[in-house]
Amino acid sequence: MNKKVKYELIWLVAVIAILGISALANYNYTLSASKNIAQPYNGDPSGVVINVTGYQWGWQFEYPNGTTTTDKLILMANVTYTLIVTSKDVIHDLYIPQFGVQVYAVYGHTNEVSFTPLVPGTYIMECVEYCGEYHYEMRGEVVVL
Repeated sequence: MNKKVKYELIWLVAVIAILGISALANYNYTLSASKNIAQPYNGDPSGVVINVTGYQWGWQFEYPNGTTTTDKLILMANVTYTLIVTSKDVIHDLYIPQFGVQVYAVYGHTNEVSFTPLVPGTYIMECVEYCGEYHYEMRGEVVVL
């Protein structure tokens, strides 16, 4: 076996090993964080339910007591929340990076995601799906008390 073939085989094995390890890590993460992965709404939410509506160019949050906020999500630490998410117009994507939450808001379709904030503070949220001219303005804050 010449030197060139030997190097190509080493690279081939290395790439296959890296891809295999990455696939296994992704699979394990998906199993462990499945509650943070958005699912179609099944009508059986856990914890406190907050209805979320995305629209060009903002987010509206409706709490169980009937109050609403715009571009500001107010939560309590150590409480489980389920966001029921939809859209009034185009596709949006609510992303709260500190909680590992990302959920599509789609017109005519409802998705849900559950999570439990643990640390009080103020965090960012934003739309990460291009939704039109003022997409960059679809930012807000999550306040955990």
